[in-house]
Amino acid sequence: MSNFEKIKNDIQKLTNEKFRLVAFAKKEGRENTPKEELMISELDGAIEGLKAELEKPEKPLTLPSTIGTSSKNILRGGPAFALRGPQDKKDYRSLFGSVPDVRWTDKDSTFFQAVFSGRFHPGLIKNSMTETVPSDGGFLVPGELAAQIHAVSLEDEIVMPRCFVQPMRSNEIDIPAMTIGDHSANLYGGFTASYTAEAGTISEANPKIRDMKLQAKKLTGLLRFSSELSQDIPGGENQLVQICGKGLAWYRDKAFLKGTGAGEPLGILNAGCTIEVEKENGQVADTIQYENLTAMVGRLHPACFNHSVWVCQVSAIPQLLQLSMAVGTGGSAIPVLTADAGGTWRILTRPVIFTEKTEKLGDRGDIILADFSQYVVGLRSGMRFDMSPHVHFETDEMLARLIERHDGEPLWDEPLTLEDGSTTVSPFVVLEERA
Repeated sequence: MSNFEKIKNDIQKLTNEKFRLVAFAKKEGRENTPKEELMISELDGAIEGLKAELEKPEKPLTLPSTIGTSSKNILRGGPAFALRGPQDKKDYRSLFGSVPDVRWTDKDSTFFQAVFSGRFHPGLIKNSMTETVPSDGGFLVPGELAAQIHAVSLEDEIVMPRCFVQPMRSNEIDIPAMTIGDHSANLYGGFTASYTAEAGTISEANPKIRDMKLQAKKLTGLLRFSSELSQDIPGGENQLVQICGKGLAWYRDKAFLKGTGAGEPLGILNAGCTIEVEKENGQVADTIQYENLTAMVGRLHPACFNHSVWVCQVSAIPQLLQLSMAVGTGGSAIPVLTADAGGTWRILTRPVIFTEKTEKLGDRGDIILADFSQYVVGLRSGMRFDMSPHVHFETDEMLARLIERHDGEPLWDEPLTLEDGSTTVSPFVVLEERA
């Protein structure tokens, strides 16, 4: 048993004892005695001490290099809480394994029924006591229900299925990463190599390591719905799972694409490694030209091409459908946006994903060329759910709250300068504003 599992088991035992004292007094219809209050206070102190141990930053992880390597061969399988590669399974069980202390065991009611009833339920109290972020409030969502919500969100996401995902046991994790550097002078910020004669002097190398820190950010989703829906649980439970899952997917993707990094993940559009390609001379506002696209491909790291996708805002679709490559006299124009036999849209052989989560046509970021295998997401286990019937009492509506913690940022800290000393490339390329 790992130290983490031992601490979780100890928390569970202390929590069960605390719950036993509370339930015993409640069963007798009385308040806890001073002696019982003292015991509960001591149990709280012990629980908080153990939770503090869980909150300590995890040991640094090491990301394998994916540049020029088939992502199908990276981290296939692996235990719970292991780093998952771009092509690995990212369902809830693969990420977090089985979490027995957050199972819903009541056969007569569902988790949502218990929350919406507003009445005391031992399962809700037990789960909330074992959570390591008590300031969030609410009730810990049982693992099987969290897995359903996660599955729905993963189906609709752009970034997470294609990137590295590190399941997090605590709110922080350090990732040692190489400095990108300048290939005209060295590799990885300091590594050099040279051919030397026998007994010749070998030049020293000093590759530089930088520290990436993922700190779980709290994403809070609010859901307003009629009291009739809550009374129809479990009939409406699937609706809630779908809404929560799709909502998480939408806001996570938006943050991974254009988050500022301040209190939220650092998105592609605001990352220091992202390259911005200039528009063409005399280019009309709110247009996309074939030359824009070829210039973007030219600034993508060569080893990233086979993993790259175009991410385009839906307002760019008419422009792309009308865009074509000019052909000499007597030839027919060749459309730039084409569909393959499987129905996948492609530009210059790479797949195209249309979304509303980037910027509108003409703005910086309306079209992105990205290799998401060079992005890493840290995901905390445990969702929390709570509801209030008081905020919208006059309209007979309820307000529910779902909380999840995660972080994300590119693995690169800056563009790479190639050996020629002037050309820069990156896994992430955008087109500048055409206003």
